[in-house]
Amino acid sequence: MYIIVDMKKYLTLKNLGWVLTILVSVMLGSSALSKLLGGDEMIKNFTFMNLLPYLDLLGVVELAGVILFIIPKTSMYGTVLLSSYLSGAVAIHLSMMGGQGIFLPIILGVVVWTSHCLRTYVTE
Repeated sequence: MYIIVDMKKYLTLKNLGWVLTILVSVMLGSSALSKLLGGDEMIKNFTFMNLLPYLDLLGVVELAGVILFIIPKTSMYGTVLLSSYLSGAVAIHLSMMGGQGIFLPIILGVVVWTSHCLRTYVTE
């Protein structure tokens, strides 16, 4: 009985927001580092899309968005930056790849906004 009552203070919507934040930050952070370090798969994909000159810039923007997203005071700026970045990814996938792979950026965008709202606006 005590364990169940004790667990209720940890199973909150605000904590769920932080768990989602960590999940999204790890995924997008590793993607940003792969762009910045010039991973073979990233170079191949960006060469195919004829966007190779922008690889480093997009990696910096993505990493900046993740950092701003994690910090509570700048979370809104990071949320807007990441959702804009992911919207661009959806547009590129639709226009250059025939719509393949658009579900992951859409889902990540939804999770970014969900986690931001849970962390910021839910009071318990």
